[in-house]
Amino acid sequence: MSKLPGEMTRYQHWVPQFYLRHFADSSGQLHAYSRQKGSFFRTNCENLCSMRDLYEVEHADTIGDATDRFYAQNLIEVKLSELESRIAPLYDRFLERQKVGQREGEGYSDGKAAVCELAANIIVRHPISMRADKKWSREAAEELLRNVHLRPYEFGLLDRSGWHGDSQAVVELSAAATMLFSNDGNVPVNRIREAFLSKRCSIFKTPIGSGFVTASMPMFIIGPEDDSYDFDFAYMPLSSEYAAVFSDDVLLGSFKQLDFPGTELMNRLLLINCMHWDFAMSKGNGPLEHAVRDWRYPTLKTSADQKG
Repeated sequence: MSKLPGEMTRYQHWVPQFYLRHFADSSGQLHAYSRQKGSFFRTNCENLCSMRDLYEVEHADTIGDATDRFYAQNLIEVKLSELESRIAPLYDRFLERQKVGQREGEGYSDGKAAVCELAANIIVRHPISMRADKKWSREAAEELLRNVHLRPYEFGLLDRSGWHGDSQAVVELSAAATMLFSNDGNVPVNRIREAFLSKRCSIFKTPIGSGFVTASMPMFIIGPEDDSYDFDFAYMPLSSEYAAVFSDDVLLGSFKQLDFPGTELMNRLLLINCMHWDFAMSKGNGPLEHAVRDWRYPTLKTSADQKG
């Protein structure tokens, strides 16, 4: 059977909604900016950072919009929902601990681990990463299966899963599942998570009346540019009130209260240093408009800073 029970989720998020809700206002709305359209608007969390059938694998011989064109439809989406259900409570408690100044202990460590797992997962499930993985799996499918000899029992399992003899679909789905859910330490999502976990985590807090901006790729990472998965500095807004910095710099400390210029700087750096964002979002329109202005006209900001 190729379909999982229940209604199929067609618009599938690469940035989880539980994360986006931490940037929504009291009515559940986000102030947003579309990079492609160059316009500001307000919308609900479910309307951003999603793509139709992002995680689905289409059979090679499907025509048009056939309802059974997906292999094991919604499988990746369901597994991601289970992952998010596990991470979200730890993530929420981590933010609550920041409000009461609890920045150590087992609960804090669990929260940091949840943040690191979320960061790695978002990087790997971003549409750019998913497209690259699908391209690789399609190219590798025929060569791989030439060297794999399945037993009748295994062919039977594949038949019951709805594979229709489509080797490309099998490899593509397997590659996606491995990239996102494998426990193998060599898989990129695990290497990225471990790179984050190995760094010191510093929490930044905004002043009252300001707020952090996030984006459809909600982090930027600086150096070194090699295949080690190590980095020098990573920044990720956690909510409209808190952000995390991962680095080896002991001078940053575990907590830093930012002023208005410091918050504007981090918002600006997020948009400038991350190429792969389509939407920027915030709880209020002020921080977002400032960040977009500084991103669009960085020379004006530099001139103003020099005069100051």
